[in-house]
Amino acid sequence: MKIGEDDQNREIRPKILIAEADEKDAEALVSHLSPNYDIIRAVNGNEAVIITKEKHPDLVLLNSTLPEIDGYEVCRLLKRDESNKVLPVIMITSITDEDEKTKAIESKADDLLVRPVDILELTTRVRSLLRMKELHDQLVKEKDQAQKYVDVAGSIIGVISKDLKVTLVNQKACDVLGYEKDEIIGKNWFDAFLPGYVRERIKEGYIGVIEGKLEPPEYSEKPILNKTNEERLIFWHDVVLRDKDNNIIGTISSGDDITERKIAEKAMEEANRELELLDNIKDQFLTNLTHELRTPLISIKGFTELMLEDHMGPINDAQKNAIHTVLRNSERLRHLVESLLYVSGEHTKNIKYNMDVLSLTKITEEILETFTAPILKKGLTIERNIQTDLPTILGDKDHLKRMINHLLDNAIKFTPEGGKIGISALHDSESVIINIEDTGIGIPEELLPNIFSRFYQVDGSTRRKYGGTGVGLHICKKIIEAHKGSLSVSSKIGEGTIISVKLPI
Repeated sequence: MKIGEDDQNREIRPKILIAEADEKDAEALVSHLSPNYDIIRAVNGNEAVIITKEKHPDLVLLNSTLPEIDGYEVCRLLKRDESNKVLPVIMITSITDEDEKTKAIESKADDLLVRPVDILELTTRVRSLLRMKELHDQLVKEKDQAQKYVDVAGSIIGVISKDLKVTLVNQKACDVLGYEKDEIIGKNWFDAFLPGYVRERIKEGYIGVIEGKLEPPEYSEKPILNKTNEERLIFWHDVVLRDKDNNIIGTISSGDDITERKIAEKAMEEANRELELLDNIKDQFLTNLTHELRTPLISIKGFTELMLEDHMGPINDAQKNAIHTVLRNSERLRHLVESLLYVSGEHTKNIKYNMDVLSLTKITEEILETFTAPILKKGLTIERNIQTDLPTILGDKDHLKRMINHLLDNAIKFTPEGGKIGISALHDSESVIINIEDTGIGIPEELLPNIFSRFYQVDGSTRRKYGGTGVGLHICKKIIEAHKGSLSVSSKIGEGTIISVKLPI
């Protein structure tokens, strides 16, 4: 056996303090108890008090007639110390009258033996009291361990008894309330820690739960007052506690301080209301502006067309080119106005869709005719693959034309001179599929999820090379969704973009 191994394996035995002045009586007690217990000796009352404080025995045997301080006073002194409240003390006396028993009870001794001491009775009572102390110590240890678990919880935890008093709180509760545990335990929860304006109402509800008249709310938000009289809002989860006979004996509650969260939510709500107001003002402004722009645009387009047709007198080639430029830009401005009208109408839910049976073959060919000139003018080539036998779909012709116009316009805008534009219209068993492909600048992959957002532009700087309002793709997406279709995009920087539209047959 290694050195020290015997000490490690030795069973820890209970310690018993024998406070006895008579050497013969003391030796008799020692001889009977020492085989099972470690014995400590004291010969007078003062020594018994000092040794108890220093050695912490598990049980004390006291002679009632100790010198200096008698056994009854020693017992009172020991029990006055909080750490000795549950220390078992057996008083040994030679007197059998009732006064002696009363003195033993008043001194808070746990048991009384009369000389001559019966050895069987002595060992039985010692064993019983030590077992009771062991069980108590175990309960205290388990309670302390449970308290540690409760204290590390991130939420407030507390138990309120049926007489409205706090019987348990964790450290989080102390931190929020600003009190030490001993300042909270035993207090009437409702009178001590609730604001006056809700106190009686919440107290009445709790009493109703305790009396079985009300069902407890599982979750609730209730205020508390901390030590500095500051109100905190707590989100509570309450559970009723019952005894073995199913009688309600109190509640256990866990809570989270949501004061700052509620303040933030309120600030967010106010900010959202302000943003909503500004958004409504902006949309109203857009609506008014676009309506005001439409009237002069109609006049500009009408008069330029009359001039081109010589209804207002002959014009030379230079004048015709200038008028064509005016007409082209007025048409571009008209598309912009229509887009802004769509966006403002979408926000106010004023967009109307007139669904009809349509041929996308015809619509696509018509649109391509209008784009042939700008495609060739920019030095681009176009590849088309429009199936002539496309099945019909149910849709709004004007909105679908606007959608295809936007997609083709984007493809042309972002494709440099010498590039290529491709458009195909195919179908499968469920959908008509329109693909628009370009060899343009491409879109960064991380920005693809954003390109259909309203007013979003890949390059949003004031020095951006390409114009636009950032509403075109947003409008396309909304039109396709209104037709119960889908839209997908794939793109590579420097190689180009493919946009695929699926519309159900």
